Amino acid sequence: MLKHIPKTFTPDLLKLIMEMGHGETILISDGNFPQKAVSSKNIKSEIIYMPVCDISDLLKDILHFFPLDYAVECAAFAMEVLQENQRYGEYKNLIESNGSKLELVERFKFYELAENAAGIIVTADTTRGGNILIKKGVVTNDDMIII
Repeated sequence: MLKHIPKTFTPDLLKLIMEMGHGETILISDGNFPQKAVSSKNIKSEIIYMPVCDISDLLKDILHFFPLDYAVECAAFAMEVLQENQRYGEYKNLIESNGSKLELVERFKFYELAENAAGIIVTADTTRGGNILIKKGVVTNDDMIII
């Protein structure tokens, strides 16, 4: 274990987000997402299973370390159906507080976007349409902690 690392992080998750480059996306999926079908179209996509039951908490922890891509209009995508529940507001606030926008897309368009994800984090969350794609931005010297 390390100090200051969220309990929601596993070594595999930390490795994945550290290895990703700018412009690459990561999918945080609910437990019902068809990740086998989506990942079969992108054999390079790394799959990580996390027994986390709340994607919002995991997203908050990831965004503490993960810069969103500021070179695009929207660095986060969710399914339109998400707008029907409170998670939409949680995701929207987290993304906007990190300098980007959350775009809602039709379910099958979301699946197409997910096919290009560098990694898929499969959670135990059962929120209907609770999946979210986030696009990594650039880390600058200002983001680095010098000890």
